[in-house]
Amino acid sequence: MKFLAYLILILSLSVPSFAEDLWRNFARPYPVRSYITYGDGVLLATASGIRYLTPDLDVLFSTVTGLETSSFYALTLCKEGIFAVSEYGLIAGWDIETANWNVINRSFVSNAVRLIPDMAFGYKKFLVLAFEDRLAFFDVLAKRSVLTINKVGKNSLLATPVQALSVHNDTLYVSVGKILYKRYVDWDHIENDVRLVDPESWSVAQEDVDVHTIAWKGDSLKTYPVRGQWEWDKKGRLTTSAQDSTEIMVEGTPLLENLLYDEKGLSRVFWVGLSNTYAFLVGEYFVLGYDTKKKSFIDYSEISNFTLDGSYEVRPKTGGGVIAASLEGRISHTVDNVWQYRAFPDEGHANGVSALSNRMKVLSFLPPDIVFYHIWGRGFYLFSKYGHELIKSTATDKNRCYNGIDASEKHKDFVVSAGTTVAPDSSGFIATTSTEGGFDLIYVTKDGEFSCVNHVGSTNYAGPVIAVPAENSTDWLVIVGTRKVASYESEVSSDTLLDVFRVANPAKRGGRLEVLEHKVVSSGFKSTPVDLAYDEKGDYLWVVTKDQIGYWDLGNTDKDTVKAPHVIKGVIGSEYTSLEFDVQGNLWLGTMDQGVYRLTRKGVTQDTLTAKQFTAKQGLLSNEVLDIAIDAVRGEAWFSHERGLTMYKRGDLRDVSGAKGDSVKHDLIAYPNPFRLGEHSHITIDNVGAKAVVSIYNRAGHLVRSFNENETKGGSVDWDGQSKRGNVAAPGVYWYVVKNSSGKKKGKFILIH
Repeated sequence: MKFLAYLILILSLSVPSFAEDLWRNFARPYPVRSYITYGDGVLLATASGIRYLTPDLDVLFSTVTGLETSSFYALTLCKEGIFAVSEYGLIAGWDIETANWNVINRSFVSNAVRLIPDMAFGYKKFLVLAFEDRLAFFDVLAKRSVLTINKVGKNSLLATPVQALSVHNDTLYVSVGKILYKRYVDWDHIENDVRLVDPESWSVAQEDVDVHTIAWKGDSLKTYPVRGQWEWDKKGRLTTSAQDSTEIMVEGTPLLENLLYDEKGLSRVFWVGLSNTYAFLVGEYFVLGYDTKKKSFIDYSEISNFTLDGSYEVRPKTGGGVIAASLEGRISHTVDNVWQYRAFPDEGHANGVSALSNRMKVLSFLPPDIVFYHIWGRGFYLFSKYGHELIKSTATDKNRCYNGIDASEKHKDFVVSAGTTVAPDSSGFIATTSTEGGFDLIYVTKDGEFSCVNHVGSTNYAGPVIAVPAENSTDWLVIVGTRKVASYESEVSSDTLLDVFRVANPAKRGGRLEVLEHKVVSSGFKSTPVDLAYDEKGDYLWVVTKDQIGYWDLGNTDKDTVKAPHVIKGVIGSEYTSLEFDVQGNLWLGTMDQGVYRLTRKGVTQDTLTAKQFTAKQGLLSNEVLDIAIDAVRGEAWFSHERGLTMYKRGDLRDVSGAKGDSVKHDLIAYPNPFRLGEHSHITIDNVGAKAVVSIYNRAGHLVRSFNENETKGGSVDWDGQSKRGNVAAPGVYWYVVKNSSGKKKGKFILIH
C-alpha cells in the first residue's frame, strides 16, 4: 500500500492539476514545528505547509492542495492514520489512496487560540491537542471534539501551558510547569470522564523538574529538560537521539560533524527520521539527509523553486513575471514562474520590521532589468540585472542632495523613505525622504544621477508616492501620501492627506527636478495612506489607509478632496495594506487577515463597489496580504505574504489590447481536458481573442451555454459545467465554438462526473 501511495504521488506531481495551474504558492517551509516518519521519508509541519521529503522526492502541500491554511504546528499518527494540526487547530487527515490531505474539522479555529508547537499526540482513535489555554480530545472517526479541559491537576493551563505530552498503556502524561502529571483514561468512554478536571484524579509522576520531552525505554519512563527525541532498541541500547543540547546519535553511532552544531557546540537537530539506510536530521531551519552506509550528508535546506524567505513587496516586470523584496533584504525575480537568484542590496542590512511598521512601498522596476530600492535608515540602491549588479548606492554618500531624518548629528545620515515610483516617461524614478521642515522630493535617472527639491512637503514624513502625466502637458503630477510620524501604525492623519506637486519633466530642465506648483488634498479620513493606485482609464487616483478607501478625481482637480465610496458590498472589516488595478478596471484590495478583495465598480460610478473575496480557502498562502502586483502580460495576480508569495492566474487579468482587432492571436485551448466535475471548479477556454462570442454545445448539437463579448474580456472564459438555468451538464463530449470578425473556430473537450 505504501508503494501504491508513493506511485500515485509521483504521478500526480508529474501531471500538474488544473487547481495548481490556477493558484500556486511559493514559500520556504520553515520553521519546522513537528515531524513524523512516513514511507521512505519524513513529513514536516512548517509555517508554509506540510513538506514530504524522501531521498528522491520533495513536495510541499499547502492551500492550493486544499489545506485551507499554510501554517501547521503539529503532525501525529494514531490507529486511524496520519493527521496534521494547524496553528489554530484546523485538522487534516492524510488520504493514503490519493496521497493528499483532506480537512476533517475546523471547529477549533473559531477560538483563535494557538496550538502549542509539536503538541499533538495520537492514541487509538483520538488526538490529544494542547492549546495555549486548554487540552482537547478529538475523535478522528466522529470528526469532532469530545472533551476539553482547561486545568490539569492544580494547574490552570492558561497560566502554565503544557510543555510535553505522551500516552503509554492508556495512561496520559502531561507536563505542566515543574510537575509531570499522569492519569489513567478510559479511552472508549472518554466523553463521560467528567473527573478529568478534578485535581484529585491526577497523580504526580515527577515534580520539581522541567520536562520538555517524554520518552519510553520499553515501559520505563524517561524525561528530559530539553525538547528532542530518544529511542532505544529491544536490548535497551540507545540507538537514536537528537536534542537542543549536545548529543546526536543515529542507530548507535554518534554524529560529531560541525555542520550539526552551532557556534556554542549545541545541537541544531531536534528530530531524526529513519528509513532503511537513510536518516533525515531535522531542525527548525534546516533538513539534512544522512546515508548511514556511505556516512555522507545531503543538504535539503534550500528550496530550489523559491529563493526568498517571504515578501512584503512585489512589482510586475514589463515583459511578464514579477520581482519581489523580502524582509531579510533579498531581491528575486521570476522567469516563467521560476524564481531566479536572490540578490542582497546591502549585505547585513534589511528593512525587516520597518517594512511592515511603515508600510513601505519602495521597490520600483524599469525595463529591461533596472531596479530601484530603499533600505530604511541607509539610503537608495540602483541596480541592473534585476538587483544583481549595483549601479549606485547612496548608503555611505555624504554628498547626496537629500536630507536625513532630522538635523541632529545622530540622525542626519539616517535616511527614511516609505515610497518610490517610476517616472511617467520611464526615464528614471521618483522618491521622497522624510526630514525636518518638510520632506524632500527626489528624481533619479536610470544612470544613477540624483536631483532633489528639499523641504517641499507639507509634513515632515511621507508615505507612498505615485507619478502620472499632467493633463495636456509634458509635466508630471507627483502625488505623495502625508504622515505626521514615520510609522503608520500609530498615525492619525494630518489635515493634509496628499501632497500634489506639478513638476517639470527633468528632460526639459537639463536633468534637474523643479516643482512648478504645490497643493494639498484633504479628506475626512482619520488615518494616513498606506498605498495609492492610479486608474488610467477613468483618471482617478485611489487612496487606501489602514481602515478606509477613497478616490480623487484627477480630471476635476479643483475639488481637492478625497471621497469615500457610498457603498462597498461584501467587504468584512479589516486592516487594509495594499491596492492595485487590473486591466478590467477592478480594484484589488489587500488586508491583514481577510485575504484579498476584488472590487468591481457598478457602471461608471465610483461610489458603488461590489467585492469578491479570496482567502486561503481558495488558494492564498496566507490571509495576510502585504502587497499586490498584477502581471497583465501573463494574466496573473501576485500577493506578498510574510512567509512567501501566491500567484493567481485568470484569463481576465491579461491585457489583450495589443492584439490586432478581435482576432484570435494564439491557438484555441481548453483546459483541463478532460474536465472532471467535483475535482475541477471550471474549464477554461483560452485564446479566444479580445472580443468574441463563445458557445458550448453538447454532442447532439444543443446549445448548453454561451458567453457574449462582455464575458470574454481578457481573451478567455470559464465554464462551471452548468447551463444558463443552473442545471449540471451531463457527462460526455462537448464542442465549443468561438466566433468573431475574423471567422469561426471550434474545439472539443470531455466532461466527466
